[in-house]
Amino acid sequence: MCVVLALGTLPATAKGQVLSFSVRSELVVFSATAVDDNGRPVTDLRREDFRIYDEGRAQQIVHFYGGKGLPARVLILLDASGSMGDKRVASSREAAKQLLLALSPEDQVAVAGFDSRYWGVVAFTKDREAVHKGLDTITPFGSTALHDALDKGAHDIATWGEGRRAVVVLTDGIDTSSQKTADEVIARSRALDVPIYAVSVVSPLDDPSSQSFLGEKEAGQEAAAAETLARYASLSGGASFRVSTLTGVVLAAQQIATELKHQYRIGWDPAQGSAPYRRVVVRSTRKGVIVRTRSGYVPPS
Repeated sequence: MCVVLALGTLPATAKGQVLSFSVRSELVVFSATAVDDNGRPVTDLRREDFRIYDEGRAQQIVHFYGGKGLPARVLILLDASGSMGDKRVASSREAAKQLLLALSPEDQVAVAGFDSRYWGVVAFTKDREAVHKGLDTITPFGSTALHDALDKGAHDIATWGEGRRAVVVLTDGIDTSSQKTADEVIARSRALDVPIYAVSVVSPLDDPSSQSFLGEKEAGQEAAAAETLARYASLSGGASFRVSTLTGVVLAAQQIATELKHQYRIGWDPAQGSAPYRRVVVRSTRKGVIVRTRSGYVPPS
């Protein structure tokens, strides 16, 4: 069963939760997360607290959603390649289960796995027990096609409706067999409104928060992989984490869930122009607030 087919079984958004801009295909809609200097979500921003710059030109925000009350769809993408090993897969399962605990009951979750290929494990559901069972079926084997899996997962979830959504990938971050390069997938993913949250499951030697951390130079391949995942997250409006302990896993899961609960939705009418890709900057007028969102979009044709 492929996730892209299973997603079609989702029920329609509940009455009263349909956003006013969901039927206007000419609008550009961005998800945005606002955080303070300490990385804590800022949840009380209003439309007038945001500024949008489309190719350097200020835009009028014509539709705005404050991020509360609308259920989220979260695709958990779990690395099942041989490089993960039983220990890292177990840690990834624990991270996924911590995320389930932190999400709201009305949020829908799907699970997909990947090694050299990508496959659906659990279709979008509110049934947490079904998700737990699906996670427990994943065992490590084969090579790693991380970039191909991220490309597939982000495109799958981007095709299904309006609302809060994200891909959460749990991986060691080391790609060995993708057909696409990281740069190719990042270029494609920049045009999607799907924040990517990357949780790199590493040893304490490669975890900057650990007392055993060897440093970025010594970390070598692990550090390079983490940097690539950070680029995915940054350009899509998500966030990246490196974790090696249960405490780190729990904190990462809680931060992801909190950000999803307060994901803003901002829409504007795109300016005329022929650029195949439009660069966008979203800022807040409130001092000390940083807005994270995707870095641009492909104009409607």
